[in-house]
Amino acid sequence: IRAAEATLVVSPVEQELLREVVPEARVFILSNIHELAPGNADYGARKDLYFVGGYQHPPNVDAACWFVEEIWPLVHARLPGVRFHLIGSKAPDEVAALGAAEGVKFHGFVETLEPFLDQCRLSVAPLRYGAGVKGKVNQAMAHGQPVVATSAAVEGIHAEHGKDVMVADEATAFADAVVQVYEDATLWQTLADNGLANVRAHFSKDAAKANIQTLLQGLRD
Repeated sequence: IRAAEATLVVSPVEQELLREVVPEARVFILSNIHELAPGNADYGARKDLYFVGGYQHPPNVDAACWFVEEIWPLVHARLPGVRFHLIGSKAPDEVAALGAAEGVKFHGFVETLEPFLDQCRLSVAPLRYGAGVKGKVNQAMAHGQPVVATSAAVEGIHAEHGKDVMVADEATAFADAVVQVYEDATLWQTLADNGLANVRAHFSKDAAKANIQTLLQGLRD
């Protein structure tokens, strides 16, 4: 890092960490890039919620187990007609077994997420640890789909609780947030609209272009 003319990171969190460790480093941000693709289905036409992750990554295994074992029973008791879809490849037996829980459907690998992005009412990201910008959160927001997430899941995405996403780190609070968004059409629309605006500002091609221009200008200076 000291020898490089520039170091690229994916979020302001990593940028600040590197600047603390190597104050002389020239650290620039170039984050995830997502196409804006708001779904056609509005609040009333959507139902259910889902989590997606590659389960070779331990934080996703932990997130799936924590949600189904501790959060989902609280949600399901209040929203008995709602189903939770568990999606993702390379799931170990402990994740696949979660599909036996009442109201949970385990899909494993799917060819495309589009049906879930366009038809589910919300996405959850109950990650309790992990680093970097979480593409699953950006992807849902880019589709105009509200997200309920933990602090770890929204690290580095410039999101504000109650505006762009709903954030909760304890099981009961997380369940409350899920039910609140699921039942409140006005809040749902606010999160959908602001999530799209967030991705447009920070994770679109135009945002990446601006960051690259900043990088190149910094190298010239």
